Amino acid sequence: MTIEELQVVKSDNDALEVEDDGGSNSPIDTEIQTKYRIWKKNTPYLYNYISTNSLLWPSLSVLFFPDAETKVPDSEPWETLNQRLLVGTFTLGQGKDSLSVYKHSYYPNLKSNLNMNSLSYNSEKEEFEVDRVSKKKLQLVQSISHLGDVNKTRYMPQNPDVIASANNLGDLVIYDRTKHSSFQSSLSKDSITAPELRLVSSSTAEKSVDMFALDWNHQKEGSIVSATTDGHVSIYDIQHDITSEDTSEIREWLHIDNSEVGVNDIQWLPHHDSLFIYGDEQGYIKLADTRSSEHIVKRHQMSSKQAINSVSICCLNSLFIGTGDAQGAIHTWDLRTLHDTNTVPLHTINAHSQSVTQLKWHPKFHNCLGSSSSDGTVKLFALNNHHQMNQGLQFIHAGHMLGVNDFDWSLHDDWMIASVSDDNSLHVWKPAVKDKVFT
Repeated sequence: MTIEELQVVKSDNDALEVEDDGGSNSPIDTEIQTKYRIWKKNTPYLYNYISTNSLLWPSLSVLFFPDAETKVPDSEPWETLNQRLLVGTFTLGQGKDSLSVYKHSYYPNLKSNLNMNSLSYNSEKEEFEVDRVSKKKLQLVQSISHLGDVNKTRYMPQNPDVIASANNLGDLVIYDRTKHSSFQSSLSKDSITAPELRLVSSSTAEKSVDMFALDWNHQKEGSIVSATTDGHVSIYDIQHDITSEDTSEIREWLHIDNSEVGVNDIQWLPHHDSLFIYGDEQGYIKLADTRSSEHIVKRHQMSSKQAINSVSICCLNSLFIGTGDAQGAIHTWDLRTLHDTNTVPLHTINAHSQSVTQLKWHPKFHNCLGSSSSDGTVKLFALNNHHQMNQGLQFIHAGHMLGVNDFDWSLHDDWMIASVSDDNSLHVWKPAVKDKVFT
């Protein structure tokens, strides 16, 4: 491992180097593979850290858990940071789906702790190498079998062991991961793990419909909102409605009909227990208030009328929201002006060549906005530099060979990001960016 490659890690099960079999059905063609190899060659100059891993199936969801563990192993002189990741499978019925928890370990301060005693000179390469650093592999900690594709999964903020999952059959289920074994025995490999709770909507109980919109309330423990692709928004309160240990199914306490227009993403305001926003297929951003008899208190339709695929609320300023649409454009808005007929976005960024799949504000820097797309990239923007020619673009992660489905920020390392793609890859990476750009 060279000095430039100190924090470039590749998993042993990395299967990103694919051979072109000449078949026209392969989504990864020669051009994509060539771009990937160019990217890979330049990773030491673009990243402070990167780990590429290949999963058995693609994932539509990835989340860092909020906890972290710092250790100094007896066999190593360097501090190790362990973080957990929540990932789901998307098999389209070709395999058994599951929710998985992975442990990701790396050296957060390796470069700052280097000394000459830890380096050896390679005369053939004419460079110094670190020869005593063991590569940290992504470790599967727990796998819970799951009915249907995992369209979206989220842990409860007040208790991250409680996990909600939405599938392609219209099911919204709750697991307490502490009540399940780490792995299923081979005797039960075909069985599906029964969830602790099944949340049932009166509008979708008798039909199978995709559900991609899901979020827990950060202020009210046990309150969760979900929405389906046929336009039904449902709110549940698992704290209030669980009447006994035998309760296995609860009904929504509030239903909002979006006139059969599919809802793609939904999010509670982080500092409010009654307000949430969502984006739909007709390009509407809507603000809902559970205390209001009319439910929808503000709405605005994009001038392009393009479907809104992702919504994100700035956790440092809940009046500042972002939307990503099916054309690859990002807009930011002042929530207070959504009721105005002449509302214009605060920023417009022509971010991607294909649809936006996820949009997330940085948890610490309010000027930093990240986005992922079906074009295979994750991009980071500094909104305080939006006036520049590149619209504030600071970094492009281009290591995935197919569309990126989701990404997430670490809560313990400012620039650590995890992303998942249709090419079965899971990347954990830290770009070489400077904090001062975003302040």
